[in-house]
Amino acid sequence: MRKIDKSKILSNEYKEWLDELGDNDHPPYSSSSFKYYHDIKMSLLHCQGGLCAYTEQPLCPEKFIDKKNWNKKEYEKELTKNDKHCIKGDLEHFDESLKPKKAWLLDNLFIVDAHVNRNIKKSKRINSILKPDSKDYDPYKYLESGFETDVFFPNINLTNKEIEDVEYMIKILGLNCIINKRKRQLEFFKLEQECRDDATPNEYLTAWDMSLKKNFD
Repeated sequence: MRKIDKSKILSNEYKEWLDELGDNDHPPYSSSSFKYYHDIKMSLLHCQGGLCAYTEQPLCPEKFIDKKNWNKKEYEKELTKNDKHCIKGDLEHFDESLKPKKAWLLDNLFIVDAHVNRNIKKSKRINSILKPDSKDYDPYKYLESGFETDVFFPNINLTNKEIEDVEYMIKILGLNCIINKRKRQLEFFKLEQECRDDATPNEYLTAWDMSLKKNFD
């Protein structure tokens, strides 16, 4: 799970609305019927490189997160029904307790694979130790993985309390819910790189980088 930089959010109209709202309560969460829902979703997908914020599985083709699709304020590409079918993922509230009054707070929103959002994380209690846009978040500090394990687990250098917190959040965020799919892709990337030095993966990037690091350590 990579660190996510939300400073490059592209929906200026949404940002202006959020700033004007200040500390006031937000309108109730209304999913895709909300005026800025589509802009928020595409902005976050742009920040996340088109990948699920947690599992790093692809949620849309790269063409949909290109800056060319934006004007100064909103996402202006007209999407057909087929286009919309290609753009997956839910707008997910990291801390569900903020949803009643701060439903549209950018700091609390990510685009996440629907299965993870609806069937794994749901409304469970969270610990911010693995919040991917936190200034203190560093995947290499908190997580380990490798070709021989195929799963994420807590970094052995953490304190006992940190290990407990990371183990809990690995489960809550569904980081290991796609082990077989991720393993197949990493093996494919490994074979591809043996054939072409310039071959680079476009998904499961953290697991890939950690696996390479272990091979060279």
